[in-house]
Amino acid sequence: MKSIHSKVQEKSIPLGALAPLSKILIEKGIDPWPLFNQFGIKEEDFKNNLMPVPIHIHGEIHQIAKELTGCDHLGLLIGQRANLSNTGPLRFLVLNAASMRDALESLFHYGRLWYRGLHLTLNEDQGYAGVRMAIEGNAPEKELLQTAYLVATVLIMELILGKSWRPTLVRISYPKPKSAHLYEKFFKCPVWFGQSQHEMLFPQSQLDQKRTGHDDQLDNFLRSHLSELHSHKSIELETQVCQVIEELLPHGICTVQKVSEFFSIHRFTLYRYLNDQKTNFESLLDQTRKNKACKLLENPELSVLDIANQLGYEAQGNFTRAFKRWYGLSPREWRKRCIDF
Repeated sequence: MKSIHSKVQEKSIPLGALAPLSKILIEKGIDPWPLFNQFGIKEEDFKNNLMPVPIHIHGEIHQIAKELTGCDHLGLLIGQRANLSNTGPLRFLVLNAASMRDALESLFHYGRLWYRGLHLTLNEDQGYAGVRMAIEGNAPEKELLQTAYLVATVLIMELILGKSWRPTLVRISYPKPKSAHLYEKFFKCPVWFGQSQHEMLFPQSQLDQKRTGHDDQLDNFLRSHLSELHSHKSIELETQVCQVIEELLPHGICTVQKVSEFFSIHRFTLYRYLNDQKTNFESLLDQTRKNKACKLLENPELSVLDIANQLGYEAQGNFTRAFKRWYGLSPREWRKRCIDF
């Protein structure tokens, strides 16, 4: 039977990608945390900058931010503050690339580990290379996000080819804004609005220019590590759902609706796919809590109430009843036996 994984992909962007937006809001005299808190995002969550957040949540946050600021070039500002810190070890592979082509191919291929649903493609035609940016689905402010990532890609290419590098032409899919001159000021080239896609063009010959300082040994090590990470991502939906559940539990927002949002599907569709694998959301939620409970109880610094909260229970009593159902003991009794043992 065809793998469920090939039917449903988790469409998300790292939480850390929201950090530039928070700084922009603060500069404009707007407290970003009431906005982020609407979506269950707290300031301490940014310590885990690679935590996946559904693309449509990113879109909704940027939609509200655009309304709050009245800024028609928010994507441009966000992209200018972006960096490679939200791409794990990929940033070292890109910066160590032997050529622009190697850097872009690595970015496109391995970037999907963290930026799922974001697609970059390289096209070559009549002496020009074109990098196209697209986001799957109908996320709010999708074009704003595409602008931010197109700008970020320009900055990455600048790191590779030097500060003076700029594209020959940039295409933007939305109508020309009042701030169009700011786009041309940043890109330092003609910018065409109202186009069919987000794209930047530059001389094809630049793709294969050799770079100094390339380390073959480091390149091989990083590719091996990233390939291993990539292979671990090719897993069944059941495992993916459990991973998302574990991420959401400490935030108290682990519902089938929230989990289905990570895969950009309706909750009934998620139920159907899980049913095909002879399971359901409630069973996976219960099993994930059961597995995590014992690991947390091994930490003597965590109270039973702390653990109940980390497992997403509204009350300690609910956790205690569930634990007795799983193991026939209360959490405190289980912990005491482990200590005595």
